[in-house]
Amino acid sequence: MQHVTLPGTDLKVSQLCHGCWQFNNNTTTVNWDAQPLEVSKSIVDKCFDVGINFFDTAQGYAGSEEVLGECLQGRRQNAVIATKYGFREGVGTPPYSALDIQEAIETALKKLKTTYIDILQIHFPSFVKDKDETITELKRQIGLGKIRYYGVSNYGPKNLREFLAAGAKPVVNQMGYNLLWRSVEDEVLPICKENNISVLAYSTLQQGLLTGKFHKLDDIPEGRRRGKLFKNTEGSNKLARHGQEGAEEEMIVALGKIQEICNKAGVTMSQAAISWLLQQDGVDSVITGASTPQQVVTNSNIVKLSQDVVKQLSEVTEPVKAKIGKTLDQWATPDRCE
Repeated sequence: MQHVTLPGTDLKVSQLCHGCWQFNNNTTTVNWDAQPLEVSKSIVDKCFDVGINFFDTAQGYAGSEEVLGECLQGRRQNAVIATKYGFREGVGTPPYSALDIQEAIETALKKLKTTYIDILQIHFPSFVKDKDETITELKRQIGLGKIRYYGVSNYGPKNLREFLAAGAKPVVNQMGYNLLWRSVEDEVLPICKENNISVLAYSTLQQGLLTGKFHKLDDIPEGRRRGKLFKNTEGSNKLARHGQEGAEEEMIVALGKIQEICNKAGVTMSQAAISWLLQQDGVDSVITGASTPQQVVTNSNIVKLSQDVVKQLSEVTEPVKAKIGKTLDQWATPDRCE
């Protein structure tokens, strides 16, 4: 596992960041099945075994911070922890004042059983009450040693430009980015590169669509059809809430072509998807999750793709990118990531 120093920091992180949303202390949630603490611990053990030292969690991931804190006992010094504030009261959580930010940090420190957070991220732009107040408080928390750096999550070009214009110095911008969801390439990636901000990509395998398991639309479970790749008009995909036309035909065609490229290159589709992302300029680390230790091993099998294969993968997914357009928010309309 290769390690890189995130731009603008002294944090040396693994190219894979383990996403801890599934850490729920054996409690079934709307997003995940129950994961016992022992399983979470075995996953963290395997992360260290394969060289992963970077972990991402959030205030809004029920139970996740507590479980990660427990799993890192005795080895906190070997880990880089990124967490996010937001969703303290669920979906309708109002914007955070300086006091709210302070309370979120203090609560996270207790849950994570640590004295500092390496990177504190703002989960969505909507959680910023006042930009100047937010930046001042984040700087104050750095001065206190409670956080080392701060970043953002789901910040599109409008919000990113406004935050930077107010004097913010985020070191990461966590965005949904993968072979089937490439809208960040239009404006977000260029802005981030220009301002020395590393894009931390999530949804790297697009809810399993890029694992090679699905070959036609009917193969895909309804619960995985909630995003804007899928049609949500005329009563289709009732679990979705975006009301968009989707890009189903383009996506299925692209998946078939990706599989053909992978077969010729001698790599699995998941290997290609993760490795392609890591070979994109401006992406230093990508987030992957796991429900078993073996999935950690599988995800960590990164390969160096030839430039020809990288180009081919980009070309066959271009029609999907064109159909989706500039929308960044996979799930909701209007776009929360503008």
